[in-house]
Amino acid sequence: MINCLVVDLGAGSGRAMLGRFDGQKIDLSEVHRFSGMEMRLDDGPHWDLNRLLEEIKKGLQLALERCAKIDSIGVDSWGVDYALVDASGELQAAPHHYRHNRSQRGYDAFPTTPSEMFERTGSQVLPINTVYQLFSAGKEDPSVIATSQRVLMIADAVNYHLTGAVGGDLTLARTSGLLSLDGKWDRSICSRAGIPLGLLPPLTQPGTIFGRLREELQLELQLHNRIPVISVAAHDTASAVCGLPLRTQEAFLICGSWSIIGREVCHAITSEDARLSGFGNEGGIEGRQLFLRSLNGLHLLQKLRAHWSRRVGQEISFAQMSDLATIASARGMSASINPSDPTFFDPPDIVAALTRACPELAGCTNDDLGTLALAVYRGLIEDVAESLLALERQTNEPVARLGICGGGGQDALLCQMIANRTSRIVTVGPIEASAWGNIAMQLIGLGLIENLAAARIVIEKSADILNYYPQK
Repeated sequence: MINCLVVDLGAGSGRAMLGRFDGQKIDLSEVHRFSGMEMRLDDGPHWDLNRLLEEIKKGLQLALERCAKIDSIGVDSWGVDYALVDASGELQAAPHHYRHNRSQRGYDAFPTTPSEMFERTGSQVLPINTVYQLFSAGKEDPSVIATSQRVLMIADAVNYHLTGAVGGDLTLARTSGLLSLDGKWDRSICSRAGIPLGLLPPLTQPGTIFGRLREELQLELQLHNRIPVISVAAHDTASAVCGLPLRTQEAFLICGSWSIIGREVCHAITSEDARLSGFGNEGGIEGRQLFLRSLNGLHLLQKLRAHWSRRVGQEISFAQMSDLATIASARGMSASINPSDPTFFDPPDIVAALTRACPELAGCTNDDLGTLALAVYRGLIEDVAESLLALERQTNEPVARLGICGGGGQDALLCQMIANRTSRIVTVGPIEASAWGNIAMQLIGLGLIENLAAARIVIEKSADILNYYPQK
C-alpha cells in the first residue's frame, strides 16, 4: 500500500488528505481541515503563512497516526498570490492577499495594455495577477524587491519550507502574468514590472520530485525517512482538471462559490475575440493548456441561504432550498436573474438585490424562498449554457459532455438543470477533484502510474461518478 499526503489549499480553507493506492484503486480520506488563514493588518488583507505551515505540519502528524509511513507529499494551492524569501532565506510571514487594494493600483499604472499582455502570456488579464501585485510593491517600496532573493507562489513557498529547495510550478506560474507562451519567464514583462529575472525561481514540471523533507522536520516528526515532495499540478484549478476523468469532446465546470468553465486544448488561444469574451489560458500538464472562463458561481445561493436562515431563526440546508426551488419550478415559475449584474457583486441584502434586479420577483419579497432560489438557479445555468456555446466557438470543436466537480456537483437540481438546458450529458465527480488530481500526480511522480490518461482510468474506478442525462 502506497500512502500519499495530499495538501490541498484553497483561498477559503485548506485540508490534508491521506491517499492510499493498492496498485488498482485509490482511497482518499480527510485527516485535517483548517480555515482562518486570512488576517487583516493596518493596510489591508494578508495571509498568515506561519499558521498555514503549522496546520500542514499538523496534517502530516495526523496522517502518520493512521499509517506508519508516508511515501510522498504533494501541495496544490490557489494562484496569483506569492511569498517573498528574504536575504537570509526566511519566508515572508504575512504575504499580501489578492484582494489587497494595491493589486488594482498596480493594474491601473502598468505600462502595458491588457491586449498586449494577453497576446504575450495568453493568461486572463486580471488586476489580481502576480505581475500587478509585484509592480505595485516595487513602486510603493523599492526596498521590498531589492532585499528579496526569491518570489514563490503559495504552493511553491510551502514546498520550499518543507524541503529547502527552490522551484516554481508551471501551472502556478501561468497565473502570474509573467510567463510567456513558450513556457519561460517573459523578460520584457519582467523588465517593465521592475522584477529582476533572478528573483523568479527555476520552473518545475508537474509529476517530478521537487525535493525531500528537510532533516530538521524529519527529526522533529521522528520519521525514518526524508519523504519525497512531488511537484504536482500545483495550481488548484489544474489539479482539479487532472482529477476529472475527462473524455474526448468533454469540457469541465469547476463549480464552487465562483465557477470556472473550460476545456483542455493543445495550444493556447490568444485571439482578441477570446480575450474580449472573457477567456484565458492556464497551465495544464503534458503540454496541455486549459482554455477557460471565470463565472459567477454558488455564492448567491450561499448568501440567500444565510439570509433565509437568519430570517426564520433556524438553519436552512442547501437540500431544503433546492427542494423548494423544485416545487417553484413545478408551479411554472420562470423568473431569472443575470448573475453578472453588478448588483450581485457583494449585496448586503440579497433579497432586496434580487427583487430590484428582477421585477418578476417583486411580489414575493421575503415570502417565497423557492421562487427566489429558482431565479438564481436559472441565471447561473444560463451563464453556463452561454459560456459553453462560446467555448465551442472559440475552440472550433463541439462539446458532447460536461464534467462537473466542486460543491455544485452535490446539487442534483443544478446538475439536472444544466443537462436539460445545454442538452449535454453532465458527468459529476469526483467532487473534490483537486485532491484527486494531486494524488494522481504524486503517483506519476513516484513512477507508479505512467501518465495522466492512466491516472484518470484509476480515478474513474476509484471515485463516485454520477451521470445526468438531458430530460425534455
